[in-house]
Amino acid sequence: MNSPDNKKSILVLKDISLSFKGVKAITDISFNVYEGEICSVIGPNGAGKSSMLNVINGVYIPQEGTISFDGKEFTKMKPHSAAVMGIGRTFQNIALFSGMSVLDNIMSGRNLMMKANFWEHALNIGRAEKEELEHRQAVEEIIEFLGLQSIRKTPVASLAYGLQKRVELGRALAAKPKMLLLDEPMAGMTMEEKLDMSCFIQEINRNYGTTIVLIEHDMGVVMDISDHVVVLDYGKKIGDGAPDEVMNNQDVIDAYLGVSH
Repeated sequence: MNSPDNKKSILVLKDISLSFKGVKAITDISFNVYEGEICSVIGPNGAGKSSMLNVINGVYIPQEGTISFDGKEFTKMKPHSAAVMGIGRTFQNIALFSGMSVLDNIMSGRNLMMKANFWEHALNIGRAEKEELEHRQAVEEIIEFLGLQSIRKTPVASLAYGLQKRVELGRALAAKPKMLLLDEPMAGMTMEEKLDMSCFIQEINRNYGTTIVLIEHDMGVVMDISDHVVVLDYGKKIGDGAPDEVMNNQDVIDAYLGVSH
């Protein structure tokens, strides 16, 4: 895909291959994600979508290929390094602190930005007091943005599934990522919840300038919110371009209709 409106690439994946005990999960995949866009990664079950997100933020290390993020090239990436560089992530299975409140869960997303040491936090002295105020203000803004004010003190374990997914989005957003990886953020949601989540994703992209890479199965959602779509099938890339272009690609049509299987 050519760069849209001459935007620069924030993420470049080149010739990525990943195997588990000799079984290929990803084979020789290359694509770019452009700064400020919403890029959807789609494909049938088992296509390698989650594996690709795990490669991007360092959960998996590919046997071949390179990753460039924000102008820096890597053959290996670690999750902590990815987070420090500005790659945020939500997961297919919700990974929140179930006994903690909405506020405290989102606050935990600010941990990487805290400079005060253990004793300063324990005694609330030095940098800790100022940091606490700054981070609390940032988190309160996210809570308001996501419409979570009425449940801010509620333990997340008692929340409905759709609200938990929204809290997880808020925690990822709290770290002020340059790029946000969303692994099936709308899976298991009602139609109303999907519409809400779609709006939040678009608002994050528009208001915060955050580049979004998401895995999504709902083609209606993909067509509505994406600037760019990458299609995987059996660990190989079979489509890469604007939504309309990809949806008219015969290889993509065959994969979704099962012709190629």
